[in-house]
Amino acid sequence: MASQSKKLGPIMLVVIVSTLLFLFQSSRVSAQSPASTTQNPVVDAEPLLFDSGAAALWQSLQKLHTRASLLMVTAHPDDEDGGMLTYEARGQNRGEGGANVMSSDYFDALGLVRTQELLAADRYYGTDQFWTRVCDYGFSKTKEEALEKWGHDRVLADVVRVVRMTRPLVITSVFVGARTDGHGHHQVSGQMAQEAFKAAGDPAMFPEQLKEGLRPWKPLKDYARVPFIPVTEKGIYDYADGKYYPA
Repeated sequence: MASQSKKLGPIMLVVIVSTLLFLFQSSRVSAQSPASTTQNPVVDAEPLLFDSGAAALWQSLQKLHTRASLLMVTAHPDDEDGGMLTYEARGQNRGEGGANVMSSDYFDALGLVRTQELLAADRYYGTDQFWTRVCDYGFSKTKEEALEKWGHDRVLADVVRVVRMTRPLVITSVFVGARTDGHGHHQVSGQMAQEAFKAAGDPAMFPEQLKEGLRPWKPLKDYARVPFIPVTEKGIYDYADGKYYPA
């Protein structure tokens, strides 16, 4: 789950699901392969000039004009809408199961690399990041398969917890929870964004969180990106299982 200050990963949210990803502002980070022979990995994320001095002060003053906050929910470290997050924050995965053509890192090593890359990118976005407890077990053909492996309430509880922690006015998601999202992880992230929008404000949902000191929170609006999959005479094509479905 990807959260964005000012304005949210299996794998997800915050909620971008290797763990639902949530978006955030992190400290200086770097990625390093387990096979590396040095203890001094190179830091690739360079400091931004407008995060210091007069420019940084100007940004801070601008943010005093609004109490708006936005939480983006998505699935993997390459699913977040970086342009939109940066615009909202500055102008207004872990990913163990992915593919890799840049190096020989796979599985756990790839998950570490993708996580560090995302944390570094969050500094440029100007966002804060949160993760759910579920892992990216590999390509998932359906939402039902992902929920069976992860557990519906387990994922929803993680997303609701972040909503109650960050108390955003708006929840947004890259996916909508349907076939147009592609594979199962994407679909779950879209569904969780919509369910959390309602569940976070219901004191009967996950009362153990309230005993820990969190309070119910009802965001004002919930948005999702319009699906961009073409509609054909056969319907919409789901690349995850290679079948067509009614639009």
